[in-house]
Amino acid sequence: MKTFCFKPNENLYFSAGQFITISLPTDEGSIHRSYTLSSSPKNNCTFSITVRKVLKGIGSHWLHEHLKSDSQIEFSGPYGRFIPDEFEQKKLLLLAAGSGITPFLSTLRGWRDRGISVDALMIFSIRNPEQIIEYQELKSLCYSIKGLSVIFFPENVEQQSWNGIYGRLDALWLSSLCRDIAKREVFTCGPSLYMQTIKEYLQDTGIGLANYHEEAFISPQQAPIIPLPTEQGSNKFTVYFANSDIKVSCHDQETLLDVAENAGISIKTACRSGICGSCMTMKQSGSVDMQDLGGILPTEENKGMVLLCCSKPTSDIVLDI
Repeated sequence: MKTFCFKPNENLYFSAGQFITISLPTDEGSIHRSYTLSSSPKNNCTFSITVRKVLKGIGSHWLHEHLKSDSQIEFSGPYGRFIPDEFEQKKLLLLAAGSGITPFLSTLRGWRDRGISVDALMIFSIRNPEQIIEYQELKSLCYSIKGLSVIFFPENVEQQSWNGIYGRLDALWLSSLCRDIAKREVFTCGPSLYMQTIKEYLQDTGIGLANYHEEAFISPQQAPIIPLPTEQGSNKFTVYFANSDIKVSCHDQETLLDVAENAGISIKTACRSGICGSCMTMKQSGSVDMQDLGGILPTEENKGMVLLCCSKPTSDIVLDI
């Protein structure tokens, strides 16, 4: 795990929990990856990301092995609506697993810098005590932030010096560690199975997902090439890329990102699933079916912006690309 600090050409104003998308010049070509900001938003002249080196992860490997102190990196953002600060006046439950701690590092550092009081419980799940990220700082933040409690919850403590509780977070542990969970806004970040367990618990107990928030990214090794659907059972539309002066035909089962890439237009993208917001584009005219996962704000959508990766045409389209 490494933390990378950057000094942007212009101050970066962001909220704790948001992320950026960076362009990495790897040996396999330029790729885009999204990383949560881990620094305090109060300091807007520098920012940091905290990245675990993932097996077969092209982006994380490049950062760990090739990024130097004088490297210049292009980025876009910030993006995202995973913002605990918007609910800081309420009772909060922060659930993190592994490197999913990063948005909460930014949140807690921001609370410390602002000197506010909260009613927040954080449960940090890790495989073993040696994998606790920023252990000493997190313990210090408990003393610095009034109303904050942190539970470190390793799954395996064999051959480890550990005197606290341990196990795998499940329904029984959740109900035991946070008895008033029904009264709290729940924010979670971690592996998909971990977050699915939490969602199933909230649904099975009747609490529901109205106060549930999650952040997750998908970083594909290579963008898939989607074959064109057959004529039968699909509608055909035209997409005009105004800035590129390219007009193509497409079917209603193709995403606009696939259409653009098949037309030879380079699009900045990372998650390809409606999360990161990298492929946000202005739609001049036409209508789409957009199934995003939180990568676009309602105000942006009202202005005509669309996420190409999760938008399929329902009419002829004109895009500002």
